[in-house]
Amino acid sequence: MHSELTSVLAALEQHLRRDWADAPPEQLHAELVALEQAQRRIRATQARVMDAARAQNTGREMGFVNERQMLTSGLGLSPSEARSRLDDAGIADTARMRASGEGKVSAGHLRVIATALNALSDNTDEATRADLEDRLLAHAEHCTTRQLQAHAHQLLDALDPGRTERGADERARRRSATCSAQGLDLMAHASLTMDPQLAALMREVHARWGQPGRLWPDPETTDSRTDGQRMHDALVHALQLSLSADAAKTGAPAAIVVRMNLDQLATLAGCGQTDGGIRVPVPEALAMAQNNHWFLALCDQEMELKLFRSKRTASRYQRLALFAAYGGCTHPDCDQDARHSQAHHADKPWAAGGLTNIDELALASGDCHAMIQRTGWRTTPDPRAPQGVRWIPPQGTPRATAPPPPKPGPPPLSPLTTPVLTYALLRDLDQAIAARPDAGKAAA
Repeated sequence: MHSELTSVLAALEQHLRRDWADAPPEQLHAELVALEQAQRRIRATQARVMDAARAQNTGREMGFVNERQMLTSGLGLSPSEARSRLDDAGIADTARMRASGEGKVSAGHLRVIATALNALSDNTDEATRADLEDRLLAHAEHCTTRQLQAHAHQLLDALDPGRTERGADERARRRSATCSAQGLDLMAHASLTMDPQLAALMREVHARWGQPGRLWPDPETTDSRTDGQRMHDALVHALQLSLSADAAKTGAPAAIVVRMNLDQLATLAGCGQTDGGIRVPVPEALAMAQNNHWFLALCDQEMELKLFRSKRTASRYQRLALFAAYGGCTHPDCDQDARHSQAHHADKPWAAGGLTNIDELALASGDCHAMIQRTGWRTTPDPRAPQGVRWIPPQGTPRATAPPPPKPGPPPLSPLTTPVLTYALLRDLDQAIAARPDAGKAAA
């Protein structure tokens, strides 16, 4: 063993003996950051060593059938862990693994980038692949994995606009739902590979009946279920409703709001985003909405979006307009979708005289909303900010000296003062496009 690894292991041994019970939060945070950096670098150097071991048939030389058996039998790794190590060896000299070695990207970032590169067609040239990898790496340094995935969708849509249509047959082939027989404990195990429509419906079921307190039998006690248990109960409830409904009246989809623009509607290309954060190809979104009304945030009929002091909570139409503009929570560090976000008085709190007007509201998740009330964070509307809202950390905290970078992405899709029409039938779509040819980028 090289001396540098000996010293590293000795340092880790000393680190394992530390008592962290009385460490201040700042030190614990710093330790977690340092450990994450170490894990990223170890993964990269491990990939290089594994690549060299595979090139020299080290598994055979050490008495194993191959390198996979050396990892599973010799090191006690699970088959999936062994596959992961060998996959890393295959990309040991790529830009993304070098970025991991520099501590710039996490394991989650690497998974998103690998998935995006695999989504390119087989005839994509190496220069295009390298460019996509570089652009995703540059973005990954300043964003969460969910934000990186959204950015990857945008880049792939630009590189290959027809991929969602060509992938419809593949998605249909891969969809599956299986349920095992009951075990001795009377429990069964299910496995789902969901197409976009089912994924959107599952998010809707979770939002409606899977939240804390919903379907909880005793209102006098605290809901003690896990999120997975609440989702299980929500599915049971949804299926009971479906199977108990009048067969002549079934078939109506759940009320799901899809965010897209007129270009997508006119060309049937790309994906819309549901208020639960699910990306749904435009043709499938249209099929889901076949018997429903459409909300269009682009039409000429005036809809009142300024309630002033008449109402503290946002109206249904204000929430729809906020979703069309923001898509989800506006905090730079938060990835919560619109379904799990609240309308927040971004300019001045209601108790301090704030107005429930659309230009003074923004979306904030429950945790971020509570953070404002408990820790001193402030918000202010700012049209120049990428998401139209600036989040200001409390003074005297580490975030005040190193505030979160702005959330990547364009400004809100349309001005929040845009007049909106409550509902427009699907058959009115062509008329709406013809009437407003200059509104191609407005949110629907």
